[in-house]
Amino acid sequence: MRATRRLDLSAVERALREVQSRFAELSQHFTEPRDPFTDEVLLNVVEGYALIDDYVARGIDLFDLQQLNLMLEINATVLCGSDPARRVEFAPHLAATEAHFFNNVEGGIKDLYNWYCSYRSDSIWKRAAGVYVRILSKPQLFIEGNNRTGSLIVSYLLMRAGLPPFVLSLDNAEGYFNPSSVIRNSAKHGVKALYELPKIKKKYAAFLEAKAPAADTFFLRGTPVSVCERGR
Repeated sequence: MRATRRLDLSAVERALREVQSRFAELSQHFTEPRDPFTDEVLLNVVEGYALIDDYVARGIDLFDLQQLNLMLEINATVLCGSDPARRVEFAPHLAATEAHFFNNVEGGIKDLYNWYCSYRSDSIWKRAAGVYVRILSKPQLFIEGNNRTGSLIVSYLLMRAGLPPFVLSLDNAEGYFNPSSVIRNSAKHGVKALYELPKIKKKYAAFLEAKAPAADTFFLRGTPVSVCERGR
């Protein structure tokens, strides 16, 4: 059993809106162009945080074989929110994403699940970073929205361990987007991946750990409640 606290979703949204308000300025320091940080994108991400907060509170283990499909709901939420009309509009894309998720031999959920099982004994920082690297590197786990979905799954893992989530902020935007560009241009498999990806994972784990203390102050609220962390 581990103690965890619920997310302060208002604080999460405030941090994201600060980034949104200065996104053009921040983008000047990004190594690759990024899509506009629209209200729709922002609100969908906030809904994604509410979803993972619920998963953690209910003790759901996303890396249980019976629960792996719940990652698809995180991806669907960041792409189109929970509005039923938007889900109907996105239905063909969501169906294609599900097929990709389960059937892609090199980059689908089987690859991520096998990696996670092999590195369960890693520190939470290395495990969370490794999951992000595995989701984002080529071929990616989802057709679209891998950055946002990957960050939410990272936050879910951190919260399951009793730690604050990763939330994009003015302080960490450059440190998040630039390594993410490196990761998504890296291949999961091949000789180069054998020495490149562990280095990337190590650096990203250090980044997550360095940014965590401040996040504890802003993004968590209330009295800790106990949940089972079956994913340890």
